[in-house]
Amino acid sequence: MRSVIWEANEQGIRDVVAQQILFAQQIINAGLVSIIEPEVSIDSPEKAQAEIILNRELMSQLDSLHPNHYVMLKLTLPEQPNLYADTISHPNVIRVVALSGGFPLMKACEKLAENDGIIASFSRVLTDDLYADQPQSEFDAALAETIDPIYQASRT
Repeated sequence: MRSVIWEANEQGIRDVVAQQILFAQQIINAGLVSIIEPEVSIDSPEKAQAEIILNRELMSQLDSLHPNHYVMLKLTLPEQPNLYADTISHPNVIRVVALSGGFPLMKACEKLAENDGIIASFSRVLTDDLYADQPQSEFDAALAETIDPIYQASRT
């Protein structure tokens, strides 16, 4: 259920979050935990402003959930450290995980370490140095070199 946000458009972001919550309700009603994923593009010139609007809309929409309905959030690492602190502590949120969003590994880890309570969900950056016909030893070494900084940054 990934939606990509390119602009700091209040109505557009409100609509994206409302749509994500609507689908989340269907998933919750089926007995599952929904992952809500409104990704703010790292290439957006309005990224910081879009994140502020997104955070506000997430809080508003999360407040509409039944107290026993839980979701996970998968969010782009914000420009402002700990922007999502209130969202992380929201009673309907089980966990907030971070998208690498296309940032290079070390930049993504640096930004992750600035955000308390968020752990990595870095699928794009995790596989950057891996390829299909790579010898097993090179594959294992490349994976280890990627996993360690991600793990360390997730420990904050």
